[in-house]
Amino acid sequence: MTMRSFRHSSLLAAAALMAANFASPAIAQPYPSKPITVVVPVAAGGAADALARAWAAAVGKTLGTSVVVDNKPGANGTLAASYVVKQPANGYTIFFGSTSNMSLNPFSYKSLNYNPTRDFDPVTMLATTSQVLVASTASGIKSLDDLVRVARAKPGSVDFGSAGKGNSTHLYVQFVADAYGLDLVHVPYKGAAPAMMGLLAGETSVVSDALSSVVPQVKTGKITPLAIFGRHRSAALPNVPTIYEAGVKNFPEAGWYGLVVPKGTPPEVIATLNAATAKFWADPETKSSLAALYMDPPTSLGPEGVRKAMAEEASVWGPIITRLGIQND
Repeated sequence: MTMRSFRHSSLLAAAALMAANFASPAIAQPYPSKPITVVVPVAAGGAADALARAWAAAVGKTLGTSVVVDNKPGANGTLAASYVVKQPANGYTIFFGSTSNMSLNPFSYKSLNYNPTRDFDPVTMLATTSQVLVASTASGIKSLDDLVRVARAKPGSVDFGSAGKGNSTHLYVQFVADAYGLDLVHVPYKGAAPAMMGLLAGETSVVSDALSSVVPQVKTGKITPLAIFGRHRSAALPNVPTIYEAGVKNFPEAGWYGLVVPKGTPPEVIATLNAATAKFWADPETKSSLAALYMDPPTSLGPEGVRKAMAEEASVWGPIITRLGIQND
């Protein structure tokens, strides 16, 4: 071997050794080895954000790393979801999903920058909660039967607010209108809170909103609960019937919040996040604090719960959205 060849071989060997030294820690590092970000598609404040922050704090402690909540509100969750799908599939960026952005948006947006089933791997359901159909006291509507009677007597005379076109707060009320053949006028607002304020101000007669927003207003006597959307009554409003008890069938389960990650995330990472979530719900303090937000633990953990909910909701809402021509730009 010539001196030149020897030097060349030595350089190659040294380069290979350096590459191995740099690569080995990356391969050997367990998950997580750096901070995790959970992207929440709503503004800070409110029950959904509180759930995300409670989970982040508890799971960060369990996994021994910080879990940062990154609020990216806007466009019914499309901004946040489309951001997450562009991130590496390594478990360090998680999307805080729900019915609206994982089940409804594919039908209500002409062009969507993400596909919930193609671009995401489900991790687990995080919590469930119910929406409630409520009416302003000024409307005089005190029951679902009253709503049906008034709306049928004067078609187009009853309006309802929502957090935006194609949002679950819109479609839940539209589901009732379809079931009873009612002509209700939709008034979209820029969020659930403005929609509730519109109801309290007398701008609309009816709204569907989460228990966390509804219960305090019911206690003040400013609004009247008409029906719980879901199969089970709420302990917070024990005298309010469910939509099923009212005779409306085929409504999906209660609303949910869940975690999904970019497609291709390693199964062991998903398993780690599930184990940490199980520990989160096993804590009595967690259950107590989330009960105050009217959040219930999921019936089971794991990816299958998210897949099932998305499929069932798509089968119900897809035809309704398509038939009504609900489209967002």
